[in-house]
Amino acid sequence: MRRRIWGVLAVILLLAVTAFFAVQSAEDKVTDRMLSGAGRFAIPADWKLTTEIVRPERFLCISTNPCPSLSRRWDTGSELTDNDVAALTSGLGFTMATNHPCKRQAKVIGTDTICISTGTDGEFDYWLTVTSPGPGEPQRVGLNVRPHYVPD
Repeated sequence: MRRRIWGVLAVILLLAVTAFFAVQSAEDKVTDRMLSGAGRFAIPADWKLTTEIVRPERFLCISTNPCPSLSRRWDTGSELTDNDVAALTSGLGFTMATNHPCKRQAKVIGTDTICISTGTDGEFDYWLTVTSPGPGEPQRVGLNVRPHYVPD
């Protein structure tokens, strides 16, 4: 009788370990697809990455921040033109729509979001934000990636 109980417990433990690794492997694949999608943006090598927050896929994602998600911020070291911003998204394979020309408004004081480009590859939504800390100062670029949301 004891042998049978130990045998059942061993099978349950083996199934639990197998399920754990199967779920973890599936989660890692989703996170890898998100990071691969973010890697398609043509970020110049001379930009300085200032922030990177990666929230991996999890079976239980209890937060207002979805998982997986990604946030990256760069200091560009220069002012960007519309062509510079267009070049960032030129090889994505999907369209990024920009809300208006990426040019700092003359009368704005302080930090200004000068343009936002948005798009989706069907699995993830992408937001590319260009901000200017002040007139003539190097601009900053942010990239946010989240799972694609389809409203009901």
